[in-house]
Amino acid sequence: MQLNPKAREIDNLKKENARLQAALNEANYSCQRLEIINSNLEMQLNEANRELEKNIEVLQSLKKEIENIVSNIKGTD
Repeated sequence: MQLNPKAREIDNLKKENARLQAALNEANYSCQRLEIINSNLEMQLNEANRELEKNIEVLQSLKKEIENIVSNIKGTD
């Protein structure tokens, strides 16, 4: 059976629509994966920031102790 031009065009449009739908589904899947990865990276960043803040506090405390020790040493000279 020979397809008339309009039927052929409709068939081509259906195939193109199916191809575009598949591409859209793949893009949506990739987007969901990236959202999960981003969420995980954000949690890791927040944890790293908390650790960094703790380390800064420890270093500031050590700096004060060293300054006190130096001051005491200079006072005993």
